[in-house]
Amino acid sequence: MKIPLNEIVYQVGRPSTVNRTGSNRITRTKRKPVVLKTSRGYKLLLGEHIIREKKNNGAKEVECSVKESLTDQEKWELSLAEQYYSALIPPMELGKSFVRYREANNITQQELARRTGITPGTIHHYESLIKTLDPNLAEKLVSGALTFKEARCIADIDSHERQREIAQPFLDGRLSSVHVERIVGIAKSNKHMSVDDIINARDPNESKNSNSSDTVFSIRPPETIAVADPDLVESSILRIAGELDALQLQDIPGYRRLKLISSLRILDSRLKSTLHHLNIKNSFSSRNTRTIDQNDKKVEA
Repeated sequence: MKIPLNEIVYQVGRPSTVNRTGSNRITRTKRKPVVLKTSRGYKLLLGEHIIREKKNNGAKEVECSVKESLTDQEKWELSLAEQYYSALIPPMELGKSFVRYREANNITQQELARRTGITPGTIHHYESLIKTLDPNLAEKLVSGALTFKEARCIADIDSHERQREIAQPFLDGRLSSVHVERIVGIAKSNKHMSVDDIINARDPNESKNSNSSDTVFSIRPPETIAVADPDLVESSILRIAGELDALQLQDIPGYRRLKLISSLRILDSRLKSTLHHLNIKNSFSSRNTRTIDQNDKKVEA
């Protein structure tokens, strides 16, 4: 049924879906918005992101599923679906919501998937953050040090100690999340293989006759420099900036592309750290300069 957009009202007290989680997760669904018919219009239960998109595109009405009444359990299910599709809450909180609902209603992940339209695999990934992920790594996920993709893959490893070992190169910035599925796959098949050996494992798609000792995961650690010359650093940055611009025009093979992504992630981490340090120094220096100027004016007076 098509409903005029100006007759659809949001639930009172519900947080906006705009930039709630800071997640890049795509939250598209083929399900129509669900509304509850009331004496004052139609209360939106599911599909806020669809409604906002329609409004932004200048639409006047939208196709909706209209409910005359709902049980408390149905409201709960629609709330879970809206939390997922609209990215209302962070991954850990969503995982807790799934677990809480299934325990309260004694249903399987497959049944919850049928009722919400969320795939069973997705529900499993979110619940694994609560049930099997090491608590310390869960905190890293909450703080943003670990991505959702990294956390949910690592959560499939049985041992918490092993999870922490596998997570370390991702926390250090040595590897990007594009590698996590293969890293975890090797770790699960080779439970006693060291992390360094896993990282140095050769790419199975690479030519068997290649004499190169390089691997899809091997990245040289950043060189430690005791004293940096700001002029040289500035010159190097400008040179690298030009090379990065040129790089975007090239067709890079998959093997090299994965290595570049990991290297650029390391560079990104160092840039953010250095910028933060320089901004703090600059702020401190500006405050001191203002204080000196104020003292000079008092002396002159």
